[in-house]
Amino acid sequence: MQANDDYILLLSKQFAGEITPDEYAILLDWLNQSPEHQQLADQLRLVWEKTGSYSKDFSPELDAAFGQVRAKIEAAEPILRVVSFRQKLIRIAAAVSLLIAGVWVYREYSTPALTTVFAHNEEKRLIELPDGSRVWLRHNGALEYPEQFVGSERHVKLSGEAYFEIASDVAHPFFVDLPNGDLVKVLGTEFGVRMSPNLLQTDVFVRSGKVFFSPKLQPKGIVLTSHQKASYDRNITKLTVDESATLNELAWQTGGLEFLGTPMEEVVTDLEQHFKVKISLRNPAMRGCAHTSPLTTQPLEKVLESLALTYQFRVTSPAPGQYELSGGKCQ
Repeated sequence: MQANDDYILLLSKQFAGEITPDEYAILLDWLNQSPEHQQLADQLRLVWEKTGSYSKDFSPELDAAFGQVRAKIEAAEPILRVVSFRQKLIRIAAAVSLLIAGVWVYREYSTPALTTVFAHNEEKRLIELPDGSRVWLRHNGALEYPEQFVGSERHVKLSGEAYFEIASDVAHPFFVDLPNGDLVKVLGTEFGVRMSPNLLQTDVFVRSGKVFFSPKLQPKGIVLTSHQKASYDRNITKLTVDESATLNELAWQTGGLEFLGTPMEEVVTDLEQHFKVKISLRNPAMRGCAHTSPLTTQPLEKVLESLALTYQFRVTSPAPGQYELSGGKCQ
């Protein structure tokens, strides 16, 4: 290998963002030795930028190769070479051709094909991932995933809202990449992710297991456990956590509601959203009354009947889709 070729490898590592401080010092010393070295670097950077559409997925193992190159650079004594300008152009062209060919081959043969699934008209759509994980994609959502997971990480891209049941694999953590730059990392768990249409708010709901939620503007993130909910508001760059969430916002997937010491005012709100009705709680004294009920898939009439028996409510329906809860006594 010729001397310049050794430094072309270093330039490739620099363009890919993988160069170490020691390697950069070696490269900088070489660039300062001659204007022609800088000219070569500029030519290669131009080619690298023109192949930028490939660079996101292009991650060859440069460290091992440079280990040998660096030893050779450090051991070699300075040699004065006289090379004609024509020879330099030929070598630059060869290096450029090799770089383009390498990027193309890696892109074509090393990156798994991607599949994108949409939930247009369906209320929810079940997707089976290659690792055995399952995803329920909600109406108007989209999920992109590889036909086969490769490498040490499993990545999917989500737009909209989805509920995940992730196959446990400690050696290969699972990541949900969001269009606004937020990131969700899990090992094996059940959780939901929802983004607002304008991408300014992200909500993460954990039913079981552990999830690491890392908003783009707060990369330190937070670890969430069972029955916790995190919400990130990009307008005010604020991350809030509900330590004992009911997770009824996942009812579209589970098909039912559950309550654990939930204030009656929130119970009514969850019932309204789930059943798409209007419920008026007439007695202000009942708003803070804590209600506990296991997950139920009963129809609204049965749920209201149960509340009436438990709290002595009087239930009336003045119009279709409208209900009133009067009276009541907190237990």
